[in-house]
Amino acid sequence: MKFSILLILLAKLSSAAVIEGKVYSWENFEPLSNVVVEINTTPEQKILSKDGSYSFNVSPGSYKIVAKYYKNGELVMIAEENVTVVREGTYRLDLLLVPVIEIEEPKLGNITFEEIDVKEGENSYSIYYPLLILFAAPVFYLALRARRIKEGEKELPEDLKRVVEEIKAAGGRITQKELRERLGVSEAKLSLMLADLERRGIIEKYKKGRGNVIFLK
Repeated sequence: MKFSILLILLAKLSSAAVIEGKVYSWENFEPLSNVVVEINTTPEQKILSKDGSYSFNVSPGSYKIVAKYYKNGELVMIAEENVTVVREGTYRLDLLLVPVIEIEEPKLGNITFEEIDVKEGENSYSIYYPLLILFAAPVFYLALRARRIKEGEKELPEDLKRVVEEIKAAGGRITQKELRERLGVSEAKLSLMLADLERRGIIEKYKKGRGNVIFLK
């Protein structure tokens, strides 16, 4: 009986996997200390990483890993990534923490459509005002979002600005391999920089064959 239980435990351990990696800051792409990293296993696993490293033992399945950085008790940076484990082994997943930005959506409020009698020959346009607001609000929001993205480009660190400039010089579209050759940086650092630009809404990345193609939005 004891031998059977031991075999079951060994089978479970052999089918386990490890998800590990490091947590980096978007400002300098250096490991970030004192970060809370958690994964939605059952039960949930949560650690306080002193040096930016983390490691979780998991079974095959789909999980979400969240890293949070607090300053003076306030959440200032966060990263969220989904990972699927299909078999035992070690999975490497580095996380890039970006600032927590709250964007207020345009609020239309309550619009009341009242029945209006329009006499022939009268110039009454008040019935169209609510409709105008309904159609103008999405346009206003997209314009505001585009403006924020443009302002965000101006505030980019110098290394990210260089990435954007290289993509622009290539006509707004370039493969990740060619971009790395132009920049002369490591694959890991370029992946982190592209992830940062993608979160900011400045670029889009698409899979093509064994590589990626980068587009400016």
